Amino acid sequence: MNSTPLNFYSFFTKFTEMEEYGFSSGLIKRIVRKVIPKVPNSDTIEYVLLYKASSLKDALSVLDLSTIEESSVSYQLNKSIKALCTKIVAFGLDSDIKAKYAALELDVKPFESLLEKVNDLTDFNSTHSENLIQSLYTIEELIVELRKNKRKIGTNFHLTLSSRRILEYSERIKELLSLKLNITSEESWIKLFQDYIEYAKNKDSIANYLRRNSDLVALEIVEHTSNKGEAYIAGTKKEYWSFFNRSLLGGAIIAVFAFIKLFIESFQFSQLNYAYLFSINYALCFVIVKQVGGIIATKQPAMTASTIAKHIDNNEDLRIDSLRHITVLVRRVFRSQFISIIGNFLMALTLASVLMLGLRFFDVTSLTQLVEAEYLIETVLPSFPLLFYAATAGFFLALSGLISGYVDNKVVDSNIAHRIRNNGLFFYSSGFAHFFEKKAGALLGNISLGFFLGSAFLLSNFLPLDVDIRHIAFSSSYVGYSIFSVSFEVQIIVFALCGALLIGFVNFLVSFSITLYLALKSRGANFRIIPRVLFNISKDFIFNPLAYFIETEKDTELLV
Repeated sequence: MNSTPLNFYSFFTKFTEMEEYGFSSGLIKRIVRKVIPKVPNSDTIEYVLLYKASSLKDALSVLDLSTIEESSVSYQLNKSIKALCTKIVAFGLDSDIKAKYAALELDVKPFESLLEKVNDLTDFNSTHSENLIQSLYTIEELIVELRKNKRKIGTNFHLTLSSRRILEYSERIKELLSLKLNITSEESWIKLFQDYIEYAKNKDSIANYLRRNSDLVALEIVEHTSNKGEAYIAGTKKEYWSFFNRSLLGGAIIAVFAFIKLFIESFQFSQLNYAYLFSINYALCFVIVKQVGGIIATKQPAMTASTIAKHIDNNEDLRIDSLRHITVLVRRVFRSQFISIIGNFLMALTLASVLMLGLRFFDVTSLTQLVEAEYLIETVLPSFPLLFYAATAGFFLALSGLISGYVDNKVVDSNIAHRIRNNGLFFYSSGFAHFFEKKAGALLGNISLGFFLGSAFLLSNFLPLDVDIRHIAFSSSYVGYSIFSVSFEVQIIVFALCGALLIGFVNFLVSFSITLYLALKSRGANFRIIPRVLFNISKDFIFNPLAYFIETEKDTELLV
């Protein structure tokens, strides 16, 4: 093979899966490359490896290992190491990231020290390499420390991508330093060539890119900066019964708004007007429940994503630490949800029944006629459509909770409260800033949930199937209004009550499953861990079933 000098610089510096400077740009480039594949320049080692060399030994023939230390390849290797170190410094001293270091009172001197070492570097002997590697380890520790405090500073794509690039560039520099110290070794070069060829096979794979970066999407969504998720998990008997009392309050408010929805339905409006009024009714209901301290069953799992992430990633290094923590959290969330569902169900059913009895007693015909009992009972009888509608509501419950978490994260990450306090447009209001900082996520989450549930039926106009929602508390209210409006057989009433409870179970299962998956995904988990998670939870449920329904003084030891 011709031994014409080749360009190694791009091979040394660009061999990284994070070469693009953003999620969207990386995706767009891969789509374009599917249509018009990118071919390396013919004067690069990448071109030789992919298109000309028939074997690695053949590719190795372009190198004269006996004189390589004095060749342009060695010079390009030195330049590449310096360039990658400079990239690390550039990312590390980025104004956005540097501000987060300052907020956490972390020292950025390791980046400055690395820059000084690179600028003073004239040779790459073992001592110099060790000094560089030590600096890289210090920087990696600093990045890990930054990640550990993400709940205080918030997170975003820029921070996550930059921290990943720094870590990946650091690993690449270590590989190049190792090659530099063993530059005459055939094994070192062959390994480097093999790694590149393997990387190049899937470099432009859209599926792999989405799979690799989907955890970035999940991470930004689930990373609440506060511990709001903790408030939705009962850890003691006192909290357990407090959940029950608060869910009774939530059920009572929902029973009233369920009747308002029936009142809205009595008018002849267009679908868009119905969607708007239903959405306002739902949103106002959820906001009021939140403001007065009530609980809406099945909504909490969508609010516990960050808590799940915290429990399964104790070292804050984006890795699963222990299946035990996942099982503990599932048990507590299930138990909290169970008592919340029971509270919502009992109060919504009871208050709706009492209200209907009161209306009938005072013979308020104009209001009792709003209840189409046969239709409402039919909507909660167990059936496949009911399961689908309940699952749809569960999806929207999860989505609204994730929106709430996203907003909470953005408020902290963007330092919104500070900006409001110093903006004349808001009259320099500390009160409004505090409200926005503490309530914005929950407020927008509840409003979005209201509009999701109120407008879901409009999807039927665009999809080849009927779309609607069923929520445990509202459905329980409809059963309560119906059974005292018309005489039903006991069997029908029992089926309706079972259907309402089934709705609650599906609401919870779908909402919790989505947020659990996203939390696992955000920590770098893959599908292979899911069977292990399910197995441990199932085993714990079999041996400790009561612990999933009743709060005990002390949980029995988990079998994990």
